[in-house]
Amino acid sequence: MTLRKKILLGSCTVFLSLIIGHWIAGYGYLLRGVAFSYLRGQSGPGINESHLFFNNIIYTQNPKPLPNSIKKKFTTLNAADINALEEIETASFLVIENDSLIFEKYWNEFSETTPTNTFSASKSLVSLLIGVAIEEGYIKSVDQSVGDFLDDFSYGDKTKITIKNLLTMSSGLSWGESGGNPYSDNAKAYYGQNLRAHIKSLKVIEDPGKTFRYKSGDTQILVYILEAATGVSISNYLEEKIWSKIGAENNASWNLDRKNGDEKGFCCFYGVSRDFGKIGQLILHKGEYNGQQLVPLDYLKKCLIADKSILEKDKTPNKRYGWHWWTANYKGNDIHYARGLLGQYIIIHPEKNMVIVRTGKKRKKVHSDGHPADLWDYLRMGETIAKN
Repeated sequence: MTLRKKILLGSCTVFLSLIIGHWIAGYGYLLRGVAFSYLRGQSGPGINESHLFFNNIIYTQNPKPLPNSIKKKFTTLNAADINALEEIETASFLVIENDSLIFEKYWNEFSETTPTNTFSASKSLVSLLIGVAIEEGYIKSVDQSVGDFLDDFSYGDKTKITIKNLLTMSSGLSWGESGGNPYSDNAKAYYGQNLRAHIKSLKVIEDPGKTFRYKSGDTQILVYILEAATGVSISNYLEEKIWSKIGAENNASWNLDRKNGDEKGFCCFYGVSRDFGKIGQLILHKGEYNGQQLVPLDYLKKCLIADKSILEKDKTPNKRYGWHWWTANYKGNDIHYARGLLGQYIIIHPEKNMVIVRTGKKRKKVHSDGHPADLWDYLRMGETIAKN
């Protein structure tokens, strides 16, 4: 055997051993991750890959296009702002003022009919459904024990966990959150094919209801609570209670972990940017759409403010996270927003009666205040456009 053949055989043996070892150790999902990302020229999840997964469809009914404001013909962004958006590979940027589009721009292969992934912005949708389920009596209150719905939480330390603990990301569970680590719980949940078993394996490692630690697993547990309480999937519940009633322009979809499996509620809701704007309008109008209260107002008010009884890791009060909705202050005004990996945003600016939607492939770093730097850019751009 030649030296070259020996080297090739040795390399193949090592590679095969690594694959087998990872599979035995429970990291078999990494093979899907490599196939779905690196072999497609990506370093991780992308915003336009719903076709790689099984999906549940959320159907629209009576679609109503967002009206264009007269302003839209005249509004523009300066070259510096356009360049800034392009540098972070923006796919879409929309500004809605007084319920009409005043600015709408798409880049590259993306358009008003291209569905993209919300990533963690989908968490905010799950929260809205919890509010609806409480209003309909399927759930007594946010203080109800998770164990009332899920057997795995009906014994041991998990009995202490309430729905509110999950909504405030203070469950105390052992989820390791990371958007870049291939060995993280997020990667396993995104590429794996048995989310329910993954959730079942989590342990309580600190007292629930004390400390804010962002965990996608908390949202996934809310998904299972909703299913147990209502008897339907969250896709069906969203379609019936919200999507079919807001005049969504297009069908949406929710990725599943496997065929006929579970929705990945912590991420992976796909829709078009205009319909994301309609979700923003629903929040702007305090849960009401066309005279119908779709999300209970009392619940929504609590969603949109930070629960200061929950402490940050440095023991200071939480000032940035409500019940699966982010909250910030901009020029003395309260701002509410949903956000997802790579910079997916639904931003509500009540003072200006404005909704801003941004989707794309990158975002700026998160500041020490817990908010990404580009959030402030989009708010400034929105206000600038509205003044034109």
